[in-house]
Amino acid sequence: MRSKYLLFSLLVILLVGCRFDPENLGNSPIPSVQPTATASAEPSPEPSPTWTATATPLPSPTPTMTLTPTPSPTPTPGLEALFKRFILINQDTQTMYVYENGVKIRTIPVSTGNPDDKTTMTPAWEGEVGKYVGTFFSFGTWADDAWYLFDHYGAILIHGAPYVKENGEKVYQDLDALGVRPVSHGCIRLPPEEAKWFSDWGPEGVHIVILPLTRRP
Repeated sequence: MRSKYLLFSLLVILLVGCRFDPENLGNSPIPSVQPTATASAEPSPEPSPTWTATATPLPSPTPTMTLTPTPSPTPTPGLEALFKRFILINQDTQTMYVYENGVKIRTIPVSTGNPDDKTTMTPAWEGEVGKYVGTFFSFGTWADDAWYLFDHYGAILIHGAPYVKENGEKVYQDLDALGVRPVSHGCIRLPPEEAKWFSDWGPEGVHIVILPLTRRP
């Protein structure tokens, strides 16, 4: 029985020995665990620079040139510097200018003679203011504060605006013409309050120039 068992064991060993190579046991490659390639972190892309638009400065508005009004040349022919007191009447502007020591102290609107008739026009003239006439009556109206100048188809005076009397009151005529247009009969008319100032100023003997009318209003 034991001999059968031994024989069987030898047979098994022989059979197994044909498939098992003890010499190559140590040379069998031992599979190693290959490291799984770890995906390397890609560097985060640098953020693209954001272009900030530079504000282009708007051109400063060109300053508007403010034109300084050129003073109109004085209508005085330069005589105001030669007399301590001087009067100039400009018929084109229907204005009287009063000077003291070369300085203009008063500008007064006037109405000179109607140029449509030679008997009512106010001619150009230069001289001195004459005597005080005061109040007078002519052409159906009254006038105050009159001063004599010269004769031209009658006396040419400087005086206050003409008026008529109604119920004891003075009703002035053609006040709207003062400083605007010539409507008198040859005299130089002044506003009533300016005629009063003129008389208080005492113009007798003062040098006066009346410029010619060169344009129609």
